[in-house]
Amino acid sequence: MKRILSLPTIGLMFALLLSSKLAKAQTFFTAEVVGKGKPMILIHGLYCNGEVWKETVDRYKNEYECHVITVAGFGGNPAHLKDHFLESVKDDIIAYTKTKKLKKPVLMGHSMGAFLSLWTAASAPGLYEKVIAVDGAPFLAALMMPDATAESSVPMATNMKNGMAGQTPDQIFEYQKMYLPSMIASPERVLQVATIAKKADSPTQAQVMYELFTTDLRKTVATIDCPVLALGAWIAYKDYGATHDSVLKNYTNQFAAIKNFSIELSDTARHFIFYDDPAWFYSKVDTFLTQK
Repeated sequence: MKRILSLPTIGLMFALLLSSKLAKAQTFFTAEVVGKGKPMILIHGLYCNGEVWKETVDRYKNEYECHVITVAGFGGNPAHLKDHFLESVKDDIIAYTKTKKLKKPVLMGHSMGAFLSLWTAASAPGLYEKVIAVDGAPFLAALMMPDATAESSVPMATNMKNGMAGQTPDQIFEYQKMYLPSMIASPERVLQVATIAKKADSPTQAQVMYELFTTDLRKTVATIDCPVLALGAWIAYKDYGATHDSVLKNYTNQFAAIKNFSIELSDTARHFIFYDDPAWFYSKVDTFLTQK
């Protein structure tokens, strides 16, 4: 005897199938949507979550629909760790863009998020309108050691991964409180970011650091077909011999393959540029966003 499914049953099955596909598109992150207007996707850095973009979202939410990402294993989000983790996050961002039918969104990322923004745009030509890379680059190791390659960086990356993977939340918190002053000028902001970091999954942070040091996108970014703005910082490394010109040259070399690329260096801010010098940061972002 044939079983005939009712229209409501068929509708429910279709809805469940659709919802499972939508959930699958966000396996490696969650997204909070704030504001109305043109879409903007914001991606945080290592040990952080979407909270670091609060002031940025407040500034742009009246003109932009801000999709604020928090990656799996960051900020209390459940971990979903696997090999080639960052590539999976990148693929999910592209899937999310298509599933949500976001029309030519702007990608803005900080540090790890800048790396992901560049990789995402390079992997999906025609999908994004602009990229803003905030103190991040196609190959992290070469920012520190200009002659580094993905292969030569493996031993150092492995040591860092092994040292980070077993940290407890309290160990993360204490280390971040000690380390973050080199990245953020404000003690209050240091405490804020260290508190966020305490909720991070250690193995995920370790894997991400390993991949950032062993994945070289300097040739990959040649496929980016939209304008890219890099915002860099250097003053925190002045005591180690860095100068405005030396850091500018290093950044320029990193982004050289991109056809439509511009760079601005802050002479006062540390790594968290949007915290240390928000007026400068917003001025540069505003100008870039309004350029045709």
